[in-house]
Amino acid sequence: MENHLSLALPMAEMLIIKRDFDLLKKLAITIKPELQMQLLPYTSLFCYESIEYLKQKGYSIEIDQTSRYSMKDIRQKAKFFDLSINKLLQSVRNIDHVQNVYFINLMRYPELGRWNMHDNIGVFYDAQKSIVGNSHYAYYVFQDEKLISKSPEFMKSHELQGEEIRSFAYDLGKIIGSISNGLSSVSDFLVSDITSENVEIFHQDFNTNRCTTNGSSEYKVIRLFLLHVLSSIGFLLYNLKKTIIRENGLLLRLEYITYHYSIVRLEGLMNYCNANKDIVNDPNMLKMFNSIDYSNKMGIRISSFRNCMMHFGLFSKEGEPLISEKSFDLSVPLCGLIETQFGMSYEIYKSKVEAELIKISDAITNYLGFRF
Repeated sequence: MENHLSLALPMAEMLIIKRDFDLLKKLAITIKPELQMQLLPYTSLFCYESIEYLKQKGYSIEIDQTSRYSMKDIRQKAKFFDLSINKLLQSVRNIDHVQNVYFINLMRYPELGRWNMHDNIGVFYDAQKSIVGNSHYAYYVFQDEKLISKSPEFMKSHELQGEEIRSFAYDLGKIIGSISNGLSSVSDFLVSDITSENVEIFHQDFNTNRCTTNGSSEYKVIRLFLLHVLSSIGFLLYNLKKTIIRENGLLLRLEYITYHYSIVRLEGLMNYCNANKDIVNDPNMLKMFNSIDYSNKMGIRISSFRNCMMHFGLFSKEGEPLISEKSFDLSVPLCGLIETQFGMSYEIYKSKVEAELIKISDAITNYLGFRF
């Protein structure tokens, strides 16, 4: 029977790809443009990984790229500033500086920029005041992570060009459509679906320099990074989840990746802040960091499962099946992977991941204290 399972798992892998891309195709034309940037790193990741998977299976994949931007680079942004803590903070600091200069130069009288009368960041939120995106993160998505994280004298940034961004979106759209259509023979009777009604989104602009005093610049940079984490979690919980009526694995994939890397980065920042209390000098920030569970006491993080969420294979690095014969079932989301790895149903596991995301979101929201 184990041999039968080894033969059946590749079909499950193809079915999972098909399900994900069917839903991505619907989301690509539904999510509002100002929030597409929140989804773009994940879409790039899935397009890149699916192409790599299909190549390994002997399929010929040809991509006629029209944009200067690379899926391979932008997919890395799904890992939330995949850098050391010092470089992470330098990236956020540089992006803040570049955006500040950009908006000063848009002023009728740029010399007044020193008065900080301008705005330099836009924050997006829903009708319940939940933050779901911000403009600094959108800018970060298209930057070279190595260059934007260098010290100011060596830092380089890409000025965003609307035509280039549209070309990149066009390239991804072609890939999503091709994969979805190419796997049309692998089909479900009940398919994922989305609502035709857009979730209402509002925005408010801010100047990140206001209330920044001498010695508190690090405090501002950390708050900006927390805003990025909050935006990514909020986008999934309060926008994407409301848009999806019925899903078959993609939403959990997005939620788990966000949960995993949020925890990794926040724990790193917590350790940094605890070791540099004289620099941060904010007991409420430390209290917020220390309130988050990094220990995995719920038992919902496993490295082999993370690999499945980032890639599309259902075998371990050693070639062992990650779904048991007992749990294998093409009728359930992820085909029995959750049941095998965690001993619970897809729905129960998903609710546990979402509960942890909500705890992180609430902790950061209460600390940042935005009022719209």
